[in-house]
Amino acid sequence: MSLLSDFKKGNKTALKQIYLQYHQNVYALALSFTKDAQRAEDFVHDVFVKFWEQRENLSYEHNIESQLIRTAKFYIINQLKRDKLEVATNAETSEEILEETEAKIDQNQLYFLNKAIKKLPHQCREIFIMHKLEGLTQKEVANYLKISVKTVENQVAKAISELKKHLLEHPDNNPVPFK
Repeated sequence: MSLLSDFKKGNKTALKQIYLQYHQNVYALALSFTKDAQRAEDFVHDVFVKFWEQRENLSYEHNIESQLIRTAKFYIINQLKRDKLEVATNAETSEEILEETEAKIDQNQLYFLNKAIKKLPHQCREIFIMHKLEGLTQKEVANYLKISVKTVENQVAKAISELKKHLLEHPDNNPVPFK
């Protein structure tokens, strides 16, 4: 059996092996974001817990390391964003109340945007999410999925076109501008 297969089945020995093999890579990534050794270690622990919780959703099409690093990157970025948001909301000013109102509008837009994204074909959706939402370059997406950059370009264009069409057909969704 493969390490990924064992891990997906909940084998804790596989988790330990993955941890020992990739701990330093995740730590280096976390440290590059935080510049704080203790915080980076905390993130490493949290990332491995998150990776364990999501193990059943892992793909056999991609190697463990790339899926772990992707999980780590998103987890760390999201946590840092939450931290910034917490700092910003600690002070009560009229400007922050306005920002909260805008955030609620943005959440409504995000809800409808996510709904539209879910309707995209699988590969198109995956490429769009990786490029536009996760911030990977088209070349990085192409390398990760083992497809051409041109395919990535075409799928992103198709996704944007489909999303515009869907959101414009439903004007009550407060369409989000695309670039």
